[in-house]
Amino acid sequence: MATLPPLRFSVCVETLFNDKPFEQRLEYVADMGFSAFEFWTRQGKDMNITLALKLALRLEVSAFSGSSASLVDPAQRQQFLGDITRAASLAFDLSCANLIVTSGPAMPAVPRDEQRRHMVDLLREAAETAADADACLVLEPLNQIDHPGTFLSSSDEGFAIVREVGSPHVKLCFDVYHQQISEGNLTRRISDNLDLIGHLQVADVPGRHEPGTGEINYEHLFGVLRERGYRGFVGLEYVPLVDARASLRAVRALSQ
Repeated sequence: MATLPPLRFSVCVETLFNDKPFEQRLEYVADMGFSAFEFWTRQGKDMNITLALKLALRLEVSAFSGSSASLVDPAQRQQFLGDITRAASLAFDLSCANLIVTSGPAMPAVPRDEQRRHMVDLLREAAETAADADACLVLEPLNQIDHPGTFLSSSDEGFAIVREVGSPHVKLCFDVYHQQISEGNLTRRISDNLDLIGHLQVADVPGRHEPGTGEINYEHLFGVLRERGYRGFVGLEYVPLVDARASLRAVRALSQ
């Protein structure tokens, strides 16, 4: 029987080792034997140093935030496109695979289908910029408990939007923490739509702590991902309850 390849983990250095200077966090990632990291925003970070360290430590950048502008508000359209242009340029420099975007808050006075149409049109336009940088826009639904009023919380609707956009440079960022709160039935949703998932992030419920500390059966879920041949990154975006190194060792053990 063939041995299944290991999952490709990416350490979120915004939530892990965040008591250290940003650049030092990358050294901790490499020292732990992980091959990739992700971060949220470039603000407050020297990207020249980040690139130099990435190369020196032989790390990959799996993802960072493409824009915080709304995808459903026409007034923010140009801001979003400008953000994506700048983010795509950085993604090219860092050889980063994914730019994470979110829908933004719903607009109660505007029909929902009108907001969704604007999102689809905007993602189609921005996808061309991402394609030039060989990057993918990954749309992340957020749960309504932590992010009340957000337009997109359902992965089912998210997958439908990705299909409607119809570009290989637009996929879903499936955050297991958010989707357990929003929908559950994780195994089916991931298995049925694996080709549309560009990036996957993990944390347990409740509390967004490390996998294995809450209600989600991550040993099972990691096994499903391996069996289905998922080759994207699995972002470790959690707040550890114990020492970050110990938590990372425990998560890695769950996946084997």
